[in-house]
Amino acid sequence: MPGAINNYLNSLARRLHLDPQREREILEELQAHIEDKAAELQAQGLDREAALACAVEEMGAPRTLASRMYAVHSTGVWRDVGLAVLPHFLLAALFALHLWSHYFLVSLVLVGIAFVTWRNWRAGRPSKWSYTWMGYTLAAPAISWLLSLIALGYGGWTLLTTGQLPFNAAFFLLMAGYVPFSMWIVFNVVSKIAKRDWLLVSLTALPFPFLTSWVLFLNWSGGLWSDHAERMQQSDTARACIFLALAVTTAVFLKVGPRLLRIGLLAVITSILIVITALSLPVDLGFVAVGLMILASVAFLLSPAVLDAQANRRSRLGVASRPDSAGEGGGWHSDTP
Repeated sequence: MPGAINNYLNSLARRLHLDPQREREILEELQAHIEDKAAELQAQGLDREAALACAVEEMGAPRTLASRMYAVHSTGVWRDVGLAVLPHFLLAALFALHLWSHYFLVSLVLVGIAFVTWRNWRAGRPSKWSYTWMGYTLAAPAISWLLSLIALGYGGWTLLTTGQLPFNAAFFLLMAGYVPFSMWIVFNVVSKIAKRDWLLVSLTALPFPFLTSWVLFLNWSGGLWSDHAERMQQSDTARACIFLALAVTTAVFLKVGPRLLRIGLLAVITSILIVITALSLPVDLGFVAVGLMILASVAFLLSPAVLDAQANRRSRLGVASRPDSAGEGGGWHSDTP
């Protein structure tokens, strides 16, 4: 393929952020359109190179075209939307019915979500609805990693100040090994999602701030079986509403097209729900604490954008450092992140 088409389609592919099969179909259609237009211009008297350059120029800037293509082709069908919001509804039901303290039932729900996620991802072509399921599947290792890190910090501080561990040494070593293992699992899965679109990582991580805040407060109150567990149920209605709001947010996210709207939706809804979460807790948090929670949560959800920008920069530098592929041997790559 001539270098002009090759470079244009590669630049476009880096910005589409669509399903790989759909990207391939779009790029093949655009390639055929450019070549047909170049053939018309050649028939009017232009030479091959000039005709290709004009045909590519008429397509417009890759960023603008990719944005239009994304807005049209990224919206999910209602079946995908319904499946995507189902985990949020399950969590909302657990809180609304005060069932979160039933350890066996919660375990069954989490195992069921993990199993559905595994079956979908094993097929090799994850559906749009699977990313919310993946979020709850990753919540277990991510939150347990955080709790293990807190326990390790507490154990290390106690060892330094008193000379003794507050719990069994074998348990301490087990947690020390579990922390990097759980981080490795989460990092590998997140990396695979980010290769398709960093916004899907943000959608996957959407419930994390609310699950984490609830688990940390429950742990601070004495744990699942403490006397404070009943007092924690006073905020169950607010928690159920939060997960219902996450379901609505997910549905809107999948149905709207423009990326800026999706980014704004995640940032605004997360900020509002953090305020609701803070108000629902049986403790008085100040404005500064709530503001820091909002800032940390929004930064966490949008942090994949930084990683994506760095990856794209490295990709562009790598392309620039390679010899020009203007000959016929090059070709666009539909799997470019």
